[in-house]
Amino acid sequence: QTICSGATITPIVLTSGVAGTTFTWIRNNTAGVTGIPGNGVGNISGTLTNITAAPITVTFTISPTANGCPGPTTIATVLVNPTPNAVATPSSQTVCSGAAITTIALTSTTAGTTYAWTRNNNGTVTGIAANGTGNISGALTNTTNAPVTVTFTITPTANGCPGAPISATVTVNPTPQVDQPANQTVCNGTMTAPVNFTSTVPG
Repeated sequence: QTICSGATITPIVLTSGVAGTTFTWIRNNTAGVTGIPGNGVGNISGTLTNITAAPITVTFTISPTANGCPGPTTIATVLVNPTPNAVATPSSQTVCSGAAITTIALTSTTAGTTYAWTRNNNGTVTGIAANGTGNISGALTNTTNAPVTVTFTITPTANGCPGAPISATVTVNPTPQVDQPANQTVCNGTMTAPVNFTSTVPG
């Protein structure tokens, strides 16, 4: 059978055509996969956790005994896929409205990992879709007068097993503008009224 790391295996039920048969078993790869003991008796059940970044096959070697006589061993295997991680580079950045972001490259120590992502603040910042897959790129436009931080939530998946979501942020500063000062007419040599410049964008 195949499971994701941390999942409960389907119990391995041991039977024999010889009445009264008992079963002992041992397993390998106890350093890379934890959860079920290295040996035991009877049916095999429990949870297996892969503590590495690669799939590991755990092999249970089962020995039957009946009336004091041992029988030939048999094996059962469980492929334990790892929980993938994700790293976003860069994990945070700041851009001006309308500018292309530095591409957020997504990597993992688990080979074959894919990435799905969503983002927030779709109402105030436009340009990049609300969701997608793979590396994140494009331009973001802030439609407000204040900085807005867009958070991308990224979920890795490998071999059908999801990993813990991570986030990457982009702060999008608004485009400043100047309010139109009032026009005025003055006589030659006289002082103008002060021309004050204002903007709806603070700072």
